[in-house]
Amino acid sequence: MRLTKRTAKLGAIVGAIVAASWCFAAEVTPVLQAGHDKEWRFVEGRWNIGDGVLLQGNTDRGGAAILREPAFADLDMSVDFRISSRGNGVKAAAIIFRATGTLTYYWIHLDSRNGNVIMTRSEPGNTWIEIGRKPCAISADEWHTAEVVAQGKSIAVRIDGKEIIAAENGAIGAGRVGVGTSQGSVEFRNLKVQGTVVKVEPIKEEQPPYKVISQGPAAGTYQAFPDACRLKNGDILAVFYAGYGHVSLPTKEWPRGGRICMVRSRDEGRTWSAPAVLYDDEIDNRDPHVAQLADGTVVCSFFSLFAKADGSWGITGVQLVRSHDNGKTWDAKAETIVPGWAVSAPVRQMPDGTCVLGIYHEADGQAWGGVTRSTDGGKTWSGAIPIGEGSGVYLDAETDVIRLKDGRLFAALRSSKVHEHYAISEDEGLTWGPVQDIGFPGHAPHLNRLRDGTIVLVQRIPKTAMWVSRDETKTWQGPYVIDNVGGAYPSTVELKDGTVLCVYYEEGEGSAVRAARVRIKADGIEHLPL
Repeated sequence: MRLTKRTAKLGAIVGAIVAASWCFAAEVTPVLQAGHDKEWRFVEGRWNIGDGVLLQGNTDRGGAAILREPAFADLDMSVDFRISSRGNGVKAAAIIFRATGTLTYYWIHLDSRNGNVIMTRSEPGNTWIEIGRKPCAISADEWHTAEVVAQGKSIAVRIDGKEIIAAENGAIGAGRVGVGTSQGSVEFRNLKVQGTVVKVEPIKEEQPPYKVISQGPAAGTYQAFPDACRLKNGDILAVFYAGYGHVSLPTKEWPRGGRICMVRSRDEGRTWSAPAVLYDDEIDNRDPHVAQLADGTVVCSFFSLFAKADGSWGITGVQLVRSHDNGKTWDAKAETIVPGWAVSAPVRQMPDGTCVLGIYHEADGQAWGGVTRSTDGGKTWSGAIPIGEGSGVYLDAETDVIRLKDGRLFAALRSSKVHEHYAISEDEGLTWGPVQDIGFPGHAPHLNRLRDGTIVLVQRIPKTAMWVSRDETKTWQGPYVIDNVGGAYPSTVELKDGTVLCVYYEEGEGSAVRAARVRIKADGIEHLPL
């Protein structure tokens, strides 16, 4: 690394603040040759330095390389980058600046797949705090030049000499610089930084309050809509959607479209197996949820999308596959039990063996929830039993159901337009009372009763959050934020020590499934390491 003190170009900046802090104007040009690796702090990725190029070669999840010294306040940073077209995902480079920790910094996301320049901020609990974005064509396999100019709160980004985006954000005042990638192999060269060098604390080694549990070739480049359950053998089985985007219809690269994958933990969520394919046919299989019945059968519920001739999506209906060996092997062909309806919940089995599955439906601009029932251990199922049809409330319900201590069933139903709603059944789900406002917004509700009788409701909004009821859903405490990401579709499993494992996903480009552990307290939740 070559560091040259400068007094002319940045003299005015230095003169204004030199009396208040240790600082000087300087220009830095890192030496990108073999033997200079120790000048960098590599955070994930597969990094190599040589022949004037810094290369990150992992195309699956990406990584970051942060220059250990010096730290800059105001700066003008430029670097050439070339994104490889190989691999899947967003194929993006990143420019990092004002890094105070391995997960705390500003970063500019340079997306070649979608053609966007996105200004973001990262922190341990949320690595994607978006500040702004603008479209910008960034071709793969070609060299481009990115320049970031940060002066106080003002941040501007130029690509190939043209200003693309400018914004103001004062969350971080100074820190180290670096580069990174998101799901792509990227080369960097000609990195230069000039600006105000300041003395700050050593870069903090930071760990996120979660684990990503869906990395691996089978999982694709976009993972979402997870669910988890405890099996009778003690394992925790998590299932999730794996594809290339929020909807993954068949393409040349994905000829069978999105699929359902699974991972397993045998140590209370601390470590997880590599993703394996649970089910994959010729269309987009999605929104999987999983439960084990009293006889040991493991049931995965989901639905699928397919392309219609007019370009719209068609829906298969509610589908099931089963496993009789704790999720090791599964039915080769899915059974469609309620045509035309969707499902985003697991099968719930009642004490008498009756199975109830929350479902939902949309038609002619209206949406409502419902359930389907089985009285023979999940072998055969009833038709749809509507909840809220004709109520005048739009319920894109993602219905989930829990049994209350008095035998009634409580159904939670999403609404994207008003608050979440609920309904009560007095007869094990055969009929339902009117839908009522639960009192707060929420999407993708998931219900669970803990060993002490507490009912937890996890959902999206606000962010990824939990509500707690200690009086059989009469009142709710919360929301308690589990994570700052908004993808969610969370589910919970109570661990052997009484803490709660939450599995959810991080919506956005390069999405993945996360697991976090919390302890429920009288007045909130406590985040715990996994």
